[in-house]
Amino acid sequence: MSQVMSEANPYTAPDAALDTGLDALYQPKIFSFNGRIGRMRYLAYGFGISFLLVALVSFLTAMAGAMGAGMGDSSMGIVGIILIGLIYIAVIVLSVAFAKRRFNDLNRSGWWLLLFLIPVVNLIVSIYLVFFPGTEGPNNFGPAPAANSIGVLIVGWIIPVLFILGIVAAVAIPQYQSFAPGG
Repeated sequence: MSQVMSEANPYTAPDAALDTGLDALYQPKIFSFNGRIGRMRYLAYGFGISFLLVALVSFLTAMAGAMGAGMGDSSMGIVGIILIGLIYIAVIVLSVAFAKRRFNDLNRSGWWLLLFLIPVVNLIVSIYLVFFPGTEGPNNFGPAPAANSIGVLIVGWIIPVLFILGIVAAVAIPQYQSFAPGG
């Protein structure tokens, strides 16, 4: 009887590894409304997608203008306007998706997006999304995203660098013109 009891006790805790490693495996997808993204991905995804779509709009506008001018027809201009409108709708949808996922990283609901509709508050909310760190580890909206790739870091740092260069150019160019001959 004692041998049967010592072999398998049905009341002992199972020997299972509770760490599944999902925290390190979660790789955010760009075109998703679910999950979390950190500050750098928020900047990189938003800037990258917006840049690509603006380049596409520019190309389509140029093509529609060239085709319309070559044909002597204004209907290409209407097609171009419709295409531009569709692309800007895509930009808005993706921006909402990125902001919702960034709120999720801050352990906030996607309903916080409604704050963007209030003037001045939207500026504060934008600063909150860009500068405040997300929650460490898993939160109510899923596991923490994986570390940023080199591409995300490069695209994410382009924005602050361009911002600083823009400020320097805005100050330096008028000053330079005042020193130029004839200025």
